Amino acid sequence: MAVCELSAAAQGLLPVSVGGWTASGSASTVSAGQLESVAGDRAGVLREYGLTSAERRQYTQDQQSAALILYRMVDPSAAYGAFTMLRDPQMQPLDLGDSVSFAAATRDRALFVVGNLLLVISASNQRPPDAALTEVTATLLPHADSRPYPSIAGFLPRSSIVPGSERYVLRGGSAAVALPARLAIVPGSERYVLGPRALREALPWVPATGDDWMGFSKSAEAIVARYRGNGQARGREMTLLVTIYPTQQIAADQFGSLNKWMALNIEPAQAGGRTVVFGTRSSALIALVFGAESRDTANQLLSQIRYRSTITWNEPSHELTDPSFPTMIVGVFEGTGLIMLLAVAAGIGFGGLRLLVKLALPGRVFDRNSQVEILQLGLSSKPIDSRDFY
Repeated sequence: MAVCELSAAAQGLLPVSVGGWTASGSASTVSAGQLESVAGDRAGVLREYGLTSAERRQYTQDQQSAALILYRMVDPSAAYGAFTMLRDPQMQPLDLGDSVSFAAATRDRALFVVGNLLLVISASNQRPPDAALTEVTATLLPHADSRPYPSIAGFLPRSSIVPGSERYVLRGGSAAVALPARLAIVPGSERYVLGPRALREALPWVPATGDDWMGFSKSAEAIVARYRGNGQARGREMTLLVTIYPTQQIAADQFGSLNKWMALNIEPAQAGGRTVVFGTRSSALIALVFGAESRDTANQLLSQIRYRSTITWNEPSHELTDPSFPTMIVGVFEGTGLIMLLAVAAGIGFGGLRLLVKLALPGRVFDRNSQVEILQLGLSSKPIDSRDFY
């Protein structure tokens, strides 16, 4: 294992002790190229998201041991995406305070995101308690990237009523209403995707190609989630893929090319063995549903997804109002008066300067008619006298 042992005090962010758990050695840092030593087969996905380095440290308490691995990602979006890919289905949400937006844990494993930092805790038996993890959060927070997380998850419907599933039952002369079937998101099934490798892990069955069929090279971002109805078996789940592009033109081109890879908006009986997907495009957003029995079934999700662009203005602003007519008239007179005063002042100043020069330097600046030569065109019979200029 190619790792570089570094002093925790000089290089690492992981503390020496965590809520009674003490580090059994110094922290080990791992570069992106050596990531397999700590991430195993998930190293390729982490590199795709944008991992810069990793840090590993071992902790012990009594007879228990735990390993903390800190992944440093390029930005909070990459950290959130890595969190969704490393999260196990059996993990439950974890509350570590306002500083941690995404956290999940089981009895022996936990992971949470602080800015662009993703921490994974794995224990042999019992992981460190939540209070200890909160201490680690306080240590990491000053070093974390404070930029916002991606907002694409807001496009995912949380639940949907299955059309036509309402039932009204008569019992003993009174009407009783049966609850309709509801399609709900599977908790913890969201996967934030920024590249083809992560998309293949999120959708391992489609399509069987190494090409970038969703256009992540065009700055796309996507999120995948699974949906299940009331009492529905896991094998009958539907999968929703929502992808956002920088412009609606890129989205339109990408949506038009999907037929090369799968049977888009074609009933299963007419798909000819190709993967069936039902989809729609709304401006710069594409939504695809896999595993639906028909278009009507897919529309339970697709009908709830709409792209709405918003403009945020964070510069100072003020309101412009037209002045009243009397105010404009008064302003005209004030401006005219000011111009007249400036003209009078300029005339007095010029005349006064001329008199001062003539008194101080007589015959040297102005009264020099004998030194002035005049060229005449002869257009008038009256001769020009240079004394007329003074």
